[in-house]
Amino acid sequence: MSFWRKHGDRFLDGLITYIFRLPSWPSRFLRAGAALIVAGLGVGGLAGDLSWIDADRVLRLAVQADGGGLSVYWSQITVFLGILLVAAGLILGIIDHVTDRRQLRKQSVVVLEHRGLHQTVDTPLASAVPKRLKGRIDVLPVDHRQSTSTSQISSPEDALSQIAGLRQQLRQKRDAAGPGNIKLVYGGMAPVPLTFLTGMMVGNEAGLTVMDWDRFAERWREPDGADDGDRFTVSGLEDLEDNTAEVALAVAVSFPSDADGIRTTLGDMPLVRVALPTLSTTAHWSADKQSAMAKDFTDLLGDLMAKGVERIHLFIAAPNSVVFTLGRHFDDRLHPEVVVYQYERSASPPFPWAVKMPTHGQSAAQIVISGAIPIPPATT
Repeated sequence: MSFWRKHGDRFLDGLITYIFRLPSWPSRFLRAGAALIVAGLGVGGLAGDLSWIDADRVLRLAVQADGGGLSVYWSQITVFLGILLVAAGLILGIIDHVTDRRQLRKQSVVVLEHRGLHQTVDTPLASAVPKRLKGRIDVLPVDHRQSTSTSQISSPEDALSQIAGLRQQLRQKRDAAGPGNIKLVYGGMAPVPLTFLTGMMVGNEAGLTVMDWDRFAERWREPDGADDGDRFTVSGLEDLEDNTAEVALAVAVSFPSDADGIRTTLGDMPLVRVALPTLSTTAHWSADKQSAMAKDFTDLLGDLMAKGVERIHLFIAAPNSVVFTLGRHFDDRLHPEVVVYQYERSASPPFPWAVKMPTHGQSAAQIVISGAIPIPPATT
């Protein structure tokens, strides 16, 4: 009895939804069969007699329903057809259920969890996978924390090597699951250059769900908030001379760009700034807004290409999911070379290292140490 109190309402709600709301052949058969049974019992004058006798007992069921203009014969046929349709609906429903369960076992939800900067976020991303994503959870961790000293990456080369085979790993999992049977969930807290590179590696993966850590709610969540309409504003592009080979591009979403730090790192290189009108660590919780930022970013890259720019030194102050999204929309065959920098306020210079992304025939990303390993000049 306690089981029925606990689960009875849920069972009835699910049954009603399945029969009357879901468009499927089993539900159609069940509805048609129920209608015929009701019609046969309620409209016709139905009389029936079912007996079963053995040596010990006699079981007899008699049904009598008067009314209507149908004969007892046609009423019985109507009820019999209704029972057949209900039985067919139940059998088809069971077959569909078994097929769905088999298909579900084939589906895989690959959880790409990217860790690198903070030791305090211990909630696994796999525990926050949205319930709409059905299938076996397959965790693909990328954890740079063994290369981390406090909140800084002490060995960026080792961290970079962990991402080198990511694209191949995703391809293998997709091939193993079969076409259409894999969903990808990404989330993390990692250095900007490594997050941007991971976005490039994932690219336009079908069935991708991006999540981020909400530091105030202390949980993983999707960018599911309302779009406030704020969009990037660009400054410095109008002052850029044609055929400028290299520029610094500063993108500000959560915090202002450190212009002094950029000058300390690169000298007097031309600087183009992109920023939201209102900077905030919560300015990114809208999927539509992130899509708009990605479009504005790629449009700006096209404008820089039109100016003759061949290499971009990229500085991003944004939440992890935004950096990842910008990386996903960077075209390694079309856009200029890009070097993405890591910010560490106490370092000298404040952007001590960067990752030169794999573009234009360069198959592997490269670590660039500011002031130690000069970047070859862009070709003209």
